[in-house]
Amino acid sequence: MFTLPSAALRVASIPFEARRGEIDHNTDHVVARIEQAARERVGLAVFPEACLTGGMDAGASADRLRTHRSQMKSLAASVDSEGVRAVADAVDRTGVAAGVGLIERASSGDLYSSYVVCLPGGERHVHRKLQRDGERHIARGDGFTVFDAQAGWRIAVLIGGDNYLVENARMAALLGAALLVAPHAQADETAAADQARAWMHRTLPARALDNGMFVVYSETGDGAIVDPCGKLIAQRAGGDDMIAADLDPAALGASPAHGWFEARRPDLYARLAREADPDAPVFEPRSAGARGAVAVSVAVVKRTGTRF
Repeated sequence: MFTLPSAALRVASIPFEARRGEIDHNTDHVVARIEQAARERVGLAVFPEACLTGGMDAGASADRLRTHRSQMKSLAASVDSEGVRAVADAVDRTGVAAGVGLIERASSGDLYSSYVVCLPGGERHVHRKLQRDGERHIARGDGFTVFDAQAGWRIAVLIGGDNYLVENARMAALLGAALLVAPHAQADETAAADQARAWMHRTLPARALDNGMFVVYSETGDGAIVDPCGKLIAQRAGGDDMIAADLDPAALGASPAHGWFEARRPDLYARLAREADPDAPVFEPRSAGARGAVAVSVAVVKRTGTRF
């Protein structure tokens, strides 16, 4: 499905608490962290969702999620704004690729939660969030973002709630991604925020294991790096220190997921690619013997101790 990268890639998940609407301050902080990452030989720095503009608060109250469009628009910036250009300049200067989030104001006037990955040499890739997580003033993106970076690493981006849907990560893998960048919004300290974090902690190792990808997750005070077998290799739980890890291409080949890709039967999955017929049965009708009994096998697997 994809060729292995030619060299290891050192990645970092970098925490950042954006000041809502203070783009200049937020940009200066991001640039300083990119320079720090360069001193630690990082090749890719991953910042949280909306870190340049603020304003996308996972776990926020219902009132916050209903923020008036004019307020959201006042926070927004284009993907070619001064803040993004300053990040791109820092990337070129240091050689550290970086992913940063913002509320994007598109030329059409629509608002998106977008994520820009700047590569050395001036190349940029923009992902627009596919799932808007209840924010009615944010439009939904309509495509997957998968691209090639240094040393043959193929990278995909899914923002926040994009990662909750299994189909999104599988599509990224089918498009050849070896590394999934998964930024999340800066979460308020609420029960809902804790629930969102807990969900990401359960979701991302599963996405990594199912699809044979590395995953880098970044959010304020939280973050993790997961290998293609679903094993946690670095984690941050509070504080503002970046976490980093060297991603070994050999781990991609060792993931059991790639063997199962060969066993897929796309002819059976056509229903996933079309609107479900509301009148169609949930399951295909089948005859059953023994008065309708269906054999069921259950396996109990002992979990190993892990914080994530």
